[in-house]
Amino acid sequence: MIAIMPESGTFAELLGGVMNEARKLCEEMWAACQDDRTCEEIIEGIGEPMNKEPACGWAEFMEKLHLLRHYIDYAKRLCDGSLNNPSKDESEA
Repeated sequence: MIAIMPESGTFAELLGGVMNEARKLCEEMWAACQDDRTCEEIIEGIGEPMNKEPACGWAEFMEKLHLLRHYIDYAKRLCDGSLNNPSKDESEA
């Protein structure tokens, strides 16, 4: 087992990379959920379609959400030193 010390450059680089990927994924998901209406349509009260789905489709959106969850879980376990322990989600499966 390799111990990663929080003060080491490797730790910061690894965590920075994971969080950068999580941020990019979050931005993609945010963009997929943006309202397609113009400001005028929103002000006029023109509603969104009842069955609106993300621009990328629900399957891809859910896949991205699942991946984002793993990025966040990995970063948490990296920070608290439990990287070699399965996450609660993995141990419940």
